[in-house]
Amino acid sequence: MDAEKSQLRQDYNERRKALGADLRSRYDEAIRNRLAMLPEFRSCTCVAAFVRWGAEPDLLPVCRGKRLFLPRYATGESEYELVEISDLRNDLRPGKYGIPEPRPELPAADRDFVEHELFFLVPAVACDLNGTRLGRGGGFYDRLLDKVVRAPAAVIYSCQLATGLPSEPHDHPMGWVVTENNIYNCPKR
Repeated sequence: MDAEKSQLRQDYNERRKALGADLRSRYDEAIRNRLAMLPEFRSCTCVAAFVRWGAEPDLLPVCRGKRLFLPRYATGESEYELVEISDLRNDLRPGKYGIPEPRPELPAADRDFVEHELFFLVPAVACDLNGTRLGRGGGFYDRLLDKVVRAPAAVIYSCQLATGLPSEPHDHPMGWVVTENNIYNCPKR
């Protein structure tokens, strides 16, 4: 299954990159508009999001007015933790994979708070309409989402929609898939 997932990652990453920066920018705005209409997003006060890396969607403008939590690699645990950010310019620095993440001196959010209060916007390389998400590999988001109460939303471009992605028991299903064209409510597992 690892070889299959690796090939799928390569294929869907190429699709996303092929969009080009101008088209991705227009799609980003459409995605943010769709997120703003999603009742689960509108009603939440605390959101766990991600900083765009490479050709991923740029979501941060839609998170204004909410308490924003971003992932930071916790070296001691070899996994990610969430940290509240109040100033995107001053609170971020390059992280483990070159992705901007919260400065090390900012406190990590309490795990119980993360599990019960945050609505997650999750990056994906691909996602299907059953809520199966293909991430970058490593299972970091699956571990972050373990025991999270609210169904998370994967945020992708429509060219990343897949049919029947492979799934393993540790893969955390998405409740929503948001693209520039639609909001998909995934069946509950």
